[in-house]
Amino acid sequence: MGLCLVSGAWAGNNAHTRLRTLASSFKKEPGFEIVDIGGVAMGLIKTAAKAAADSEEDRQALAVLGGLKRLTVVDFSEAAEPHRKQFLRKAQQILSGSEILMEARDGDEAVRIYGTTSADGKRIQDLVIFTEDALISIRGTIDADRIGDLVKQAGS
Repeated sequence: MGLCLVSGAWAGNNAHTRLRTLASSFKKEPGFEIVDIGGVAMGLIKTAAKAAADSEEDRQALAVLGGLKRLTVVDFSEAAEPHRKQFLRKAQQILSGSEILMEARDGDEAVRIYGTTSADGKRIQDLVIFTEDALISIRGTIDADRIGDLVKQAGS
């Protein structure tokens, strides 16, 4: 049974691990800007943000970040076309079996958000935001209701 749990966890993390490996393989290519924030750094960022939070809105925004474990950002908007195409192709292969939560288009530009939702729809786990110029991989869990509350506050 323990092996099943470990293999299930590994399968869920596999796309993120493979995306981080892919990003790392492009880090020396001109035009690729890569930021990878691991668990320790993420904890320090959250602690510093909590200390600086001085309003209820700030604290609610921080609550959304509470379940985040790792963040990888790849900006390849300035990369040479052959390298961009290669990165896009490989990233799309990695994400091909993932669940698309949302897709938005603005002309030729598309934003796809991949992730896993809990059975009750209240939690979103392991988000990947992917465009033609950038990839953001977020490991962890986000409370969907808290995001909704933040959106409502921003609109008022």
